[in-house]
Amino acid sequence: MSGIELAQIVVLFVFVVDSLLLVGLLVLKTTHRLLGERHDRRRSDYVSLISRHIVHRYCTDPITTEMSEDPAFLDALIDVRNAVVGPELDTLHGIVDRYGVARSQESRLRSAFPLGRRLRAAVALAEMGDESSAEVLMEHLSDPVREIRIQAARGLGRMRWTSAIDAIVTKLGTDTPWVATRFADALVGFGSSATWPLLAYIRINHRFESRGPALAIRTLASIGDEEAVIPLMDILEEAADPEIALAAVETLGALGSTLALGRIREAASSPDWRIRAKAATALGAIGDPSSSPVLARTLTDLNWWVRRNSAAALAQITGGIDHLYDALNGPDPYAADAAAEALADTGELVAAKRRLEDEGPTVRDLALLGYMGDRALVSR
Repeated sequence: MSGIELAQIVVLFVFVVDSLLLVGLLVLKTTHRLLGERHDRRRSDYVSLISRHIVHRYCTDPITTEMSEDPAFLDALIDVRNAVVGPELDTLHGIVDRYGVARSQESRLRSAFPLGRRLRAAVALAEMGDESSAEVLMEHLSDPVREIRIQAARGLGRMRWTSAIDAIVTKLGTDTPWVATRFADALVGFGSSATWPLLAYIRINHRFESRGPALAIRTLASIGDEEAVIPLMDILEEAADPEIALAAVETLGALGSTLALGRIREAASSPDWRIRAKAATALGAIGDPSSSPVLARTLTDLNWWVRRNSAAALAQITGGIDHLYDALNGPDPYAADAAAEALADTGELVAAKRRLEDEGPTVRDLALLGYMGDRALVSR
């Protein structure tokens, strides 16, 4: 056999193999699509069936054991769970309990393998949020698989199982940063019930490490409970770690209480530029006009971020625009740059151009346009 014939055979073999693989791929895709369509049709039928049971208390349409074990039935339960509240939710939980749906998923979650089935079970239990699964989810807050840990915390948050709060809070400083952040998201689901456990954790741990306590402090911002304001003011005063101070200032600003103004203004004089910058933003978020003199001072800070944040904060405060125009005409060119940028961001520049076109510019309009380089417009 010549080399040419051998090469032709090899090419033919590769072609046949590629063709078979292509046909196999097409068959798999078609099968997957058809199975998906059948799953979606069953899911839609199950949603209608479950809805009838919820709407009509004495509905006699059968739900068989075979149905309850169908993955499409589980997906339908989750769809309905995310659409109902109050008494309807109690009815749905009755269906979950009657047909052992949660127990089936708990058994799968507790199994050693396969991982994919365990993960699907964790997601299903989290989505259903049935309190009967709380103890099982508590067990899996320390699961070796990080996604299962996250789903366990999410499910406990959805059902507001307050007994889980301390266990989840403790993990903010011990789990990986990504998982800890997801745990923090779960804590937000508990609302104000998580406020004091978080504060207790912060107070005990902020002197020894920063990652967990800082995350806990920012979680309080997402919860939005003003009960945290005074304790956070004390923590800000005590904080030796700049990461803790940054988180405390940021959260106090997000909570928006004027009670914290004194401490935040003190932070605006911190030796650490990051804290000064964060304090400026917090003062703007609270929006109290009495902070304008402090922000006018930090507008001349040596650090660019502090100047930028101070200018942006002044733009949010009643009367702060006056300070920005004063800085625009003042002796500090760096403060003037920050003020001009903030004025442009608030729409002052566009408004000045519009008034110029209407032949009614103010002195301030001309000053801002001239500073921003619109010489042609000014001299028109």
